[in-house]
Amino acid sequence: MTLKVRRILSLIFILLFLAITPVVVLYAAGFKLSKNGFFIQRTGMFIVDSNPRGAKILINGQVQKKLISSIFNKNDFITTPAKIKNLLPGEYDLALKLNGYWNWQKKLSINPGASTFIEDIYLFKNDLPIQIAPAGVKSINLSPNNNQALILSAGQITFLNLEDETKKSISQNNLKGKNITWSGDGQKLIIDNYLYDLNNLNINIGPNKPLDGLNYKWQNDNLYFQNKTSIYRLNSANLPTEIIANKKFNDFLTKDRYLYLINQSKPTASSLEIINIETGAQIKNIDLPASNNYSFINPEQNLINLYDNDHKILYLINPLAANYSPLVEVINNVKTTFWVNNNLLLYAGDYEIWLYNLETKKQTLITRISEEINSVVMHPNKNYIIYSTGQTINAIELDEREKRNIVELARFDLIESFGLNADGDILYFSGKVGNIEGLYKLLIQ
Repeated sequence: MTLKVRRILSLIFILLFLAITPVVVLYAAGFKLSKNGFFIQRTGMFIVDSNPRGAKILINGQVQKKLISSIFNKNDFITTPAKIKNLLPGEYDLALKLNGYWNWQKKLSINPGASTFIEDIYLFKNDLPIQIAPAGVKSINLSPNNNQALILSAGQITFLNLEDETKKSISQNNLKGKNITWSGDGQKLIIDNYLYDLNNLNINIGPNKPLDGLNYKWQNDNLYFQNKTSIYRLNSANLPTEIIANKKFNDFLTKDRYLYLINQSKPTASSLEIINIETGAQIKNIDLPASNNYSFINPEQNLINLYDNDHKILYLINPLAANYSPLVEVINNVKTTFWVNNNLLLYAGDYEIWLYNLETKKQTLITRISEEINSVVMHPNKNYIIYSTGQTINAIELDEREKRNIVELARFDLIESFGLNADGDILYFSGKVGNIEGLYKLLIQ
């Protein structure tokens, strides 16, 4: 090679170095030529994660590959969790795909020098429900904590533990499955005025005959019930003890050491009476808006949840407030409720789902649909809401950027009650397809 050729090659390498180095430095610093190639723009990035992990990431329909794979045309895909860097500012269609799961997609923006986080994505399994209780049952009822299912069939009661799917059955005739009331821990319940204890099904529980009562309520492990103008509590021997007598009331609630009564002396006059359970002394009497059909709901909450069934109005009341009005909030168009915690209420009307924040007094519309909504619950991860209609069970995300993704988890001819296990990965519901009905299990993660 001659000296002249060597000088030319050296000059070429120097020019290439001078041309490429600034580009590499700018790229590493987060800059990139604009789409028209006329000026330099600061880029941004997506930081993406999902549960479960390992989902392929697609941007504007293109599966993202690692740099070396792109150069050599190999299928070494970028999967969650991942950082997708050096994206020019603008809107992108971001999608996640994982075999056996429903796809996720959303239009998101990239801003100069900023990171857009998508870290709370919950991918739901695209699976088929499994029948775990046979057809031909009279009724199926889930416990409040969704760890037990009561299955009534001809001449038999079956308790299905939903955590390990073990069963306990006893023979019992002539049960109609009315007045079913579970204790909070799902271990005791009333069926047709009979008391059952799931830990002792093979021995006699309480009195041999049914309790003479109605409107059963549990407070912790204590059972209260109404009989005409009296309220009774079962003592340690499971025998009824009268705690209040000669009172006319529409509904009652026991909470801590207080008894709450809804009194209606006239069609135009209602009140909330507060009584000390131990002494029987009246603590307070609060006037209520006129209604013929009040009831107490959500007894586990700090505030009294008083529901007007006729007008679908929920009153949140602090009955023992000393220096201000006991009425905390009035919420209209309420059909079903679910308290996420003591400050966050999830509720639905016939066609809308809302979140209400007790601290900020803010109401947020989550979705509005054309089908009538039957029930709503918050998923344990607090990023999704599960709701049911007469024929579907759906999951809707709380991420409100662009639009909220909705996944249809199940579709049957008829769907009744449903519940989630504690981990939120199994959905249980009673449903009917054609002539086949029963209790179903659906793995959603």
